[in-house]
Formats: sequence, structure tokens, C-alpha cells
Amino acid sequence: MNGIVKISWRNVWRNKRRSLVILMAVALGLWGGIFATGLATGMVTQRFRIAIERQISHMQIHHPKFIDYDEVKYHIPEAAELVSHLSSDDFVMSVSARTMASGMVASSAITAGVQIIGVDAEQERATTRFDEFVVDGDYFTDAGRNPVIVGKRLADKMKIEPGSRLVLTFPDMQGEIVRASFRVAGIYQTTHTQLDELRLYVRRSDLQALVGEGEPVNEIAILLNDVEHLSDVIAQLKNRYPELSIRSYAEISPEVSYMQEMAGITYLVIIIIILLALAFGLLNTMLMTVYERTRELGMLMAVGMNKKRVFLMVMLETTFLTFTGAIVGILLGGGTVWLTARNGVDLSGVGGDTLTDFGYDAVVIPELHTSFFLNLVILVLCTSFLASVYPAFKALKMRPAEAIRKD
Repeated sequence: MNGIVKISWRNVWRNKRRSLVILMAVALGLWGGIFATGLATGMVTQRFRIAIERQISHMQIHHPKFIDYDEVKYHIPEAAELVSHLSSDDFVMSVSARTMASGMVASSAITAGVQIIGVDAEQERATTRFDEFVVDGDYFTDAGRNPVIVGKRLADKMKIEPGSRLVLTFPDMQGEIVRASFRVAGIYQTTHTQLDELRLYVRRSDLQALVGEGEPVNEIAILLNDVEHLSDVIAQLKNRYPELSIRSYAEISPEVSYMQEMAGITYLVIIIIILLALAFGLLNTMLMTVYERTRELGMLMAVGMNKKRVFLMVMLETTFLTFTGAIVGILLGGGTVWLTARNGVDLSGVGGDTLTDFGYDAVVIPELHTSFFLNLVILVLCTSFLASVYPAFKALKMRPAEAIRKD
């Protein structure tokens, strides 16, 4: 067996130029596939993290009719008691109670439709770290009357800045139209610019005072310490509050959950396609090798090398050729992912605005899991086997007497 292994390894390097070409093809193909997969995985991970930590949280609670009609009058009964109960739960990291109303915002330049979100400054800071998005002005630090924080895209569209006055128009609890003047306290910018144009934030107490009838809360966002406990927490809350709509992030934003589940399979398919393309190159190389060594293989079989050893020799040569290139490609790809993960890859110059329109960060942090590399090794083994079977069978079909006579 050791003799066959040594002979196979030496045979790989008998034609160094051809072997190096196929090695480079395998290495570069895998390097490109690994780096592209790392980028794509990083984008999906960042999108999921942003959606959970900065937008929808792990779960939300609403009045069932609020989901369908989006009216402030459909509020959560005894919301203060529910928030207190959630805050004392060991599984819960933070809770943010929000009062929400759909309405219009008007400046001296333009009028636009918006969703007005009333938040408690400290609760929202703990749940979504929203204060980190404020790029100009303050985050509800001024105790002045009716401050509002506006998205940058909306601010540019309306030609406003911190200190500007806006008029918000929205229905109250009775459906009557309310108009109130607000002062722009700050301008925020997230990684989802389309939502920035549609949402503006005010203090919950200010909005509650305008809509009337107590302190209505339309949405409670909950961030857990560990997502593994999500199903247990939802089950407990549904059992205790059956009259409320309690939904996980997967129900609120199914595309985020689906994207995360399908990402691994999609990237694996991409790698398989790359390896299949490389397999044809390997197949062609090994067929050329077998035809060029027809006389040599005939002599080996004539002096007593059985067909099993000939078959094994051709397979080993293909495996050595594939794995040598694969190791180089994996090291290059893994190294590139590791190096670029330090500062990320800035894609703002090649579609940054488009990325932020759909909630992606323009700076992507590539990442790959250990399981990906384990799957890749298995796929490389399968590729080398598939690429070696046909050339090996061609070698077995040779008749020693005829092969020796060939020039």
C-alpha cells in the first residue's frame, strides 16, 4: 500500500506544469467560493442581528386588532402590569412599551405619511440601543415640550434640522383628528433607510397625552437573554394572557427567519456548483494522463500489477491533485475571511444605498462556521472520487499486450 501511495504522489508531479495549472484552478475556485460564502453569511448574520436587536426584538405583544387595523384605540389592557411582570422575568433582558399612531407630518416644505412611535427613552435605549442611531442633535435629553426624532432620509426630504418645527396630525382614541406642534430634537440614521423615511419617534408620555384616555400602549417589544428560551417564554405568556397577540420574530418578519434557515443550504449549493465545474477539469486532466501513460500502465499490468492496484493508483493521483489544491484554496479563503473580518468589507461603493434600503449594513463582516469547512472537506472528497472513477475504469479496460505495443 505504501508503495502505491508513493508512486501516485510522484506521478502527480511528473508533469509539473499541468498539475500546477489544475491545482491553481482548484485553489482559486475554492478561494473565491469560500470568500463569497463568507461575505454572504456575514450579510445574513448582520441582517438577522439588526432585525432582532435594533428593530423587532425577539418577540412582540399587541392587541389582536391592532395588527389588522393599526389604530391607537386598540391598545394592550393593563400594559403597566404586563411590563412589570416581564421585567421581573429571569429570561428577559429588556422590555420597551410603545404607543403608536399612523398620521401625517408637515413642514414648511412638504407633507408626508408617517408612523408615529411613542417610546420611553430609557426602555428603548436598553432594548434597541436607538440612541446610538442619532447622528445629529440629541436623544430626548432636553426636557423641552414635544421633542421628535426624525429619520435622516425624511429630514433631507422635508429640509429640516434639529430645532425645526413640525406639525403632526393623527387620530386619537375616539378617532378624532389631533394636530400638535413638535420640535426636532435629533435626526437618526439606521441601516434600513426605507424605514427611516416612514418612522419618527416621540416621547411616549407626550403622545399618550395627545391621544387621551389614560396611558395606552399598543406594542411591547421584548429582548431575551438567550433566544433558546423564546418558545418557553411565548408559551408561558400565551397561557397567562390568551386574549393578546404574542408573536416571535419569525412570525413578525418571516423573511428574516427564512433567510437565515436557507442561507446555509444556498451557500453549500454554490460550493457544489464550483466543485462540479472543477471536477470536469480534473476528469479531463486524468483522462489525458491515462492516455499518455497507456504503454506504461500496460507494462505495469504485464509484470503483475493487478487491476485493483491500477484502479487505486489512478484514484490516489486524483485525490492528491484535488486535496493539494483544496488545502491551498481553503487556507487562502479562510485567511481572507479572517483578515477582512477585522474591519469588514465596505460595499458602499458598489451598492451601499441599495443595501441600506433593504436593511443591510454597507460594511459587511465576513464569517464562516466550522461546520462549513467540515462539509467542504466532504464535498472535496466526493469531487475527487467522481473525477477519478471514469479515468480509472478506462485504465482497467486496457489490455496489457495491446497497450505495450502502442507508440
